[in-house]
Amino acid sequence: MSKSRGSRARCHGDKRPTSSSRRSTPVLPGFYFDPVTNRYYKEDKNASAPPPPTSKTRKTSSDSTGSRGSKRKCICPCRQDPTKPVLIQRPGSLPALLHQREKGQIKSHVFQRRVLQVSAYGSKKQVVGSTCHRGTVSHLLVNATQDILLASAKSGHGAALWKYTVSKCDKFYVHIKRDENVLFSPVSEITDISFLPQVVRPTSAALISLLGGAGQHGRVSLLDLEQGAFVSTYYVPKSNVWSCCWNAQDHHSLCIGASKEGYVQDIVTNTRQVLFTNKSDVLCIRSAESVPLVYTGSRNRMLICHDLRAKTSAFQIEHQSSVGDIKLMKSEQTLISSAFNGQVVQWDLRMQRHVVAYPGHVNDYAPVKLKVDESESLLLIPGKDLQTRIWAVDTGALINTLPPPAEDSLISHHNIPACEVGLSWGGFYPGFAIAATGLLHWYSL
Repeated sequence: MSKSRGSRARCHGDKRPTSSSRRSTPVLPGFYFDPVTNRYYKEDKNASAPPPPTSKTRKTSSDSTGSRGSKRKCICPCRQDPTKPVLIQRPGSLPALLHQREKGQIKSHVFQRRVLQVSAYGSKKQVVGSTCHRGTVSHLLVNATQDILLASAKSGHGAALWKYTVSKCDKFYVHIKRDENVLFSPVSEITDISFLPQVVRPTSAALISLLGGAGQHGRVSLLDLEQGAFVSTYYVPKSNVWSCCWNAQDHHSLCIGASKEGYVQDIVTNTRQVLFTNKSDVLCIRSAESVPLVYTGSRNRMLICHDLRAKTSAFQIEHQSSVGDIKLMKSEQTLISSAFNGQVVQWDLRMQRHVVAYPGHVNDYAPVKLKVDESESLLLIPGKDLQTRIWAVDTGALINTLPPPAEDSLISHHNIPACEVGLSWGGFYPGFAIAATGLLHWYSL
């Protein structure tokens, strides 16, 4: 019995090669045998191939990855080193895209996105508009028809809101002319601007939020751009107003981001619904169109989705720093957010996790506005280093980096430029505008 058990142990137990098996190993031409791994490997005399894996190399690789209980290093793309330079990636060429479309390798809507990205890679300055207010331009906003451009500037004496008329000048240039009169000159700073949809008001109107402070209440004003007069004003007592937007689900209410909390103001009944934000300043607020959801970005690094039906928060996403701005995409299934530390990420709202990271953005303290074109192909964000970067929305690749305007003599690190992108400036030409101090510059795609 002891003999049979020993023979079974030798047959079914350890299968390591013995001295007799090593000696009796047949020689195969073009291959060599490794006695440690008990395998054949192909010989390659020309190429300097790495040695085959042995027990020692396996042990060192397992030691480098760490033990089973140790923490794994986070390789999340949104947590990469911001000081590491990001290379500009060329999105391709137009002939190659046309060849792919003819062969059916690329869809039509993807082809249009790629063409815009190729154009943004080689974009050049075409038009320098008339002078802006002598101060830092904080906001640029173009309407849906892209024939009216609003620019707000701030200085030590207050703020000002200017109106520009965009028209086609000739075959290659777009003419941008500023109106002589200032639409609005408040004492406090303009924190957010948004156009009203034509369903709410057929004439061109804008929703403007004022910060307040120094004995003044924060407020949100509805301004008629054609007449240059206020239609209505909504005050938030003893609070600053950081952002505002029109409620796309209910056309009789607007969303206000104030200090320590957010509001949904009904302009008919004059009632307010308070949004729970953990007693933190709401720096940005956006509303969904298909469902009654409101998204807020707070100073306490939280991106919160509020359900207006249940009057509670649906979910919360934590950032690395304070959330400066958010952009809800048309599908309302993804959202792009930017933080104060330079983190720019696209989130999947269904899975509540990031899907695309946009590296290279430089920011430390300012709530910079991010801009996305109508086709959701390009993402533009100006940084603290005064450079405006362009990314591909779908892939996150850095397409182009535009230097600060050299003509602006008053530009400094405290004057972060403002930008706006559109696909039919003057009714036809795609491009984007950039302004910091003094001049308004337009770039063609």
